[in-house]
Amino acid sequence: MKYSFLSGLLWGIDTVLLAVLTTLFTLAGSNAHENSISLVILTGIIGALLHDIICAIFMWIYISTRKKLHKTFEILKNPKIFIIIIVSSLLGGPLGMSGYVLAANTIGAGYAAAISALYPAFGAVLSAVVLRERLSAKKYIAFSLALIAVGILGYYSCNDAQNTVSSTNILNVLLGLSGALLSVIGWGSEAVVCAWATRKQSIDDETILHIRETTSAISYTIIASILCFASHIEISKIFESLNLTTLPIIIAIGLLGTGSYLSYYRGIAQVGASRAMAANVTYAVWAMVAASLIYQTMPSIIAWICCFTIMCTTIFVARQ
Repeated sequence: MKYSFLSGLLWGIDTVLLAVLTTLFTLAGSNAHENSISLVILTGIIGALLHDIICAIFMWIYISTRKKLHKTFEILKNPKIFIIIIVSSLLGGPLGMSGYVLAANTIGAGYAAAISALYPAFGAVLSAVVLRERLSAKKYIAFSLALIAVGILGYYSCNDAQNTVSSTNILNVLLGLSGALLSVIGWGSEAVVCAWATRKQSIDDETILHIRETTSAISYTIIASILCFASHIEISKIFESLNLTTLPIIIAIGLLGTGSYLSYYRGIAQVGASRAMAANVTYAVWAMVAASLIYQTMPSIIAWICCFTIMCTTIFVARQ
């Protein structure tokens, strides 16, 4: 379980730093386009793009030094397994990660982490439907409590936006809440697809992650390019904020993200998807702690209560 808990710690810190970086994107591109909503969505996708490209580069280096490239090419020769891994990569990457970064950039890293921590419970319920894995009545009650806590968090994040800025910011918050729910759907579905794919297959977890990150990076590049062209936004305007001072943040994000992914997949391989997901959701607390330290703000008591409620009920639903 130590790898799963470590993945949660690393991901919590990674979340806050990624929110800082995408905020810089938004500030740099704010004068590049009149439609701020489209800019927020685009910077969220570009933030996820940068995150997964860096992680993919580190994974190529890691796999090469571990002399496991041949295992990746072996999977390429098995179209059935390869296609399933691609599908799970698209669910976890362009769908889940884009929603997560969008949420972190609009409603804050703490709220985004707390709401997205619902994904193991969603994955467990989806497994019950797709994989015919039975859930007890108690687990369905716990899942309902988690949904209630998510709703309360969403209400308070919108209320904060209404009290602090403008109606435009409220719309951004609604986009953020939608993004957080997308991350729940994407990551929960990814886990189920991976579990279904590897149930009767002996596939190295690091090799799966290598394919996952590479697929995600390529798909993000295509999506971001299409959106920039369609929105008439110069991508160089968004990256104006990148300089030598932001380079350490970018490197830190890449290392933290890669370390979290490796620990998470190793945890899945050792203790199973359900227990690994249950331990991984501790990132919600770590993200709130890191956000409090970096932004010098303290979330409300209700936010902490909802965060711990989501975590506890999720762990209960996801556990074996």
